[in-house]
Amino acid sequence: MRKFWKRLIVSGGILALSSSMTLAAGEVQQSDGKVTVDQNQLRELIKDVIKENPKLIYETINTYVREMNKDKQEKQLESSFKSRMSGIAVDENMPARGPKDAPILLVEYTDFQCPYCAKASKTVEDVLKKYPQQVRLVLKNNPLEFHEQAMPAAKAALAAHKQGKFWEYHDLLFANSSKLNEELFVKFAKELSLDMEKFGKDRNSDDIAVQIEADREETAKNKLKGTPAFVANGVVIRGAQTLDYFVKVIDRLLAEKNKPEEKTPEKDKAEKAPEQDKKN
Repeated sequence: MRKFWKRLIVSGGILALSSSMTLAAGEVQQSDGKVTVDQNQLRELIKDVIKENPKLIYETINTYVREMNKDKQEKQLESSFKSRMSGIAVDENMPARGPKDAPILLVEYTDFQCPYCAKASKTVEDVLKKYPQQVRLVLKNNPLEFHEQAMPAAKAALAAHKQGKFWEYHDLLFANSSKLNEELFVKFAKELSLDMEKFGKDRNSDDIAVQIEADREETAKNKLKGTPAFVANGVVIRGAQTLDYFVKVIDRLLAEKNKPEEKTPEKDKAEKAPEQDKKN
């Protein structure tokens, strides 16, 4: 905390502090051109700066927090690119959007009762609009244990998926994520004109339970327990990040795809080998 205040005064309140110290010239000492003040006097000066410049302090704190978050994000981004994840299982039975041959595969792990997941779903929608041909989204379920309605919501969504209405049901769940219950699960199914008998059987079926459990085991194995979480071509994105953050990741991955393959002496030798064979 002491370091924080030190930065705060130096970066944001320096002018006000200097003014206060000038006014208190009789209470400070100068040695070799440097102004010194004891701890008690410094505390009083800090209090005066805060009282007299609340807006300045408020803006300084916000700037400091933004810079810290930005620095944290940059480090997180670089770490995710250096330590890419592999072995993410994807098959045609999973809910998906976007071209099958898209260069970027974005896997989302979500919880329908999680407010951050609801927020992230809107960002993902913007991502798909921005990259309609470049990104394919595959959704996996990670219902957290302390969200009582997350598991039944996941089962209901996958039951809707079996009737081709997953994304419509997905949107209804997130639009009502704070008040999910059995009555709403049935109501949404009826609104989407689902076969209610099939819907009931499917959401209580073993295959849907097994699918969700496999998703949860994958998140635990890859240390992606928090929601939401994303994996874009192996690059992990944790939490409800902004559209700008997703754009940074996707543009960098696309640039990698478009980058000419670097030739190494080994590759160059391998490419020349067939030509030598033809000559011989």
